[in-house]
Amino acid sequence: MKVRSIDIVLVFKVVVSILFFMSISLLIPATYSFFTKDGQVMDFIYPFLLVASLYLIAYQIEVKDDLTLKEAILSICLIWLIFPAISAFAYWINGAIPDFIEAYFESVSGFTTTGASILTNVEGLPKSLLLWRSTTNWVGGLGFVVFAIALLPALGTGGMQMMKFEASKAVEEKFKPKVKEVARIIFIIYNGLILAEILLLVVGGMPLFDAVNHAFCTIATGGFSVKNNSIGSYNNVFIEMVVALFMIFGSVNFLNWYHMYKSRNWKVFFKSEENRLYFIILGIAIFLCTFILTVDGVYNPFQALRYSIFQVINSASTTGFSSTDYTYWPSFVLAILIILEFLGGVSGSTAGGLKQFRLVALGKSIYGEMKKTAHPKLVYRIKLEGKTLDFSALNAIWAFGAAYTFIVVIVGILLCLTGTDLVTAFSSSIACASCSGPGLLKTGPAGNYHFFADWQKFLLSIEMLLGRLEIFALFAIFMPSFWRD
Repeated sequence: MKVRSIDIVLVFKVVVSILFFMSISLLIPATYSFFTKDGQVMDFIYPFLLVASLYLIAYQIEVKDDLTLKEAILSICLIWLIFPAISAFAYWINGAIPDFIEAYFESVSGFTTTGASILTNVEGLPKSLLLWRSTTNWVGGLGFVVFAIALLPALGTGGMQMMKFEASKAVEEKFKPKVKEVARIIFIIYNGLILAEILLLVVGGMPLFDAVNHAFCTIATGGFSVKNNSIGSYNNVFIEMVVALFMIFGSVNFLNWYHMYKSRNWKVFFKSEENRLYFIILGIAIFLCTFILTVDGVYNPFQALRYSIFQVINSASTTGFSSTDYTYWPSFVLAILIILEFLGGVSGSTAGGLKQFRLVALGKSIYGEMKKTAHPKLVYRIKLEGKTLDFSALNAIWAFGAAYTFIVVIVGILLCLTGTDLVTAFSSSIACASCSGPGLLKTGPAGNYHFFADWQKFLLSIEMLLGRLEIFALFAIFMPSFWRD
């Protein structure tokens, strides 16, 4: 049976329709600006009206067919490329970021929940613009969870077939009506966690405006802050521990949250092999960092534990906050943090990085090959979450790992072309590919990405999008075979 060619009109209607509903989020800072009279209302209304005009055209188009998988891939990629440009207009029109490439970088960083920034004085921005900046994290985090659960398993991107094992418990097949129920419950959970964090942060002494913004960016594991010194500005242990807890909540599989919601049983989190590995890695990393920071005399034991808990969870969840300037911590500790950023969180979460399920699969594959070297006739199977991983999925995982590493290395080298030191260049590349945000030295907690050339900022923007879309989804649309029937 011949598969029909890509219907560009259908894709246009879908893309514009989704962009319109996403652009409604522009009304959040517009409303805030209107009531606080900070004079920024039209900065958000203009881009909203632009999308609304296109939506009025798209709404008139009648389509009969459902999206094919190729059309879904193309639609998702276009949305993730275009919406940051729409978002960038708010920064650009305002004049807060007069360079559109920089505005696009900031928007991509927000929408991909990376948290990298070119801004040198966040506290100098109008509050409505700060709210929009945080809202991009909120929208991007929620959007990626739906994308990761509904579409990535169907693509098999980087071994994401494994997600079918989890998703099948909630949804029999992708794109069926039950997806709406799962999405609705995840929407409730996602925003319920945000409300809970806002309440706890306010109880801990954080102003309401700050609490709302930080809660938006915590569950999204985005890391944008309304303070120049991020969470460290408050110097409050309770606030740091609340944020750390909710960073964990945002970096575990939201299908686990769905099953917990349906079963009212917290044990579902610990039944997941991926979650167990994630928690073990967090525990080991916190212990090592605390030990080294104490032995080296950087902090007393309590302070070492306090900062280690926050920064380890922050790095592993790829969030991008900071509770202190860790730039000059011992090199071994910094290496741990960068490795955690590279590995990332759990599949089906808002976190970025390689993802724990790939780490599990790669570890088991390496162990199997070692056993096979000793016993050449051995036939081994790799199981994840009780299911056997087939060769195609394992091959996709190795391919993703290779592509992920290759992109990090190539971008790191290109960043060095303008004289950037190796540590800054490669940590920045890892931070953007893993959607973690801050790197080390010039792009560390006390720095930003402003000093990079425009072409490098655009390159890093693409790297963030590649990392968020699991690499192959974005690459696919540039392959000639993608456009053939």
